[in-house]
Amino acid sequence: MITQRKPLGLGTLSLLVLLMGLAFNFQWGTTNFMISHYLFNLINIPIYSNGTQGLHIPFVVAALFWIPAFLLAKKNRSHYGTSVSYNVAGFMLLLCIIGPVIPVIDWMVNG
Repeated sequence: MITQRKPLGLGTLSLLVLLMGLAFNFQWGTTNFMISHYLFNLINIPIYSNGTQGLHIPFVVAALFWIPAFLLAKKNRSHYGTSVSYNVAGFMLLLCIIGPVIPVIDWMVNG
């Protein structure tokens, strides 16, 4: 029995985009350097929606990585790494959508 390997292709690129999105909010080194925080401070945009707490805006902005990774993986399901990319990017998109909605619902119920 011959097993065929999945080919590398455009769908494999979704795995790279997914890793870029994870690296965007990952804390690097002993100084906990984060690319997203550095870029937001460079542009002079607040990191949290409410001063030092609230919605972590760079996490929501990381959806710019999750959406293309999800769509590339969905379109090219036969390529290497697309199932992992599709599932992880879909989960992260779900968190990006549900995360900001929870405080709004809490405000409406308890406000």
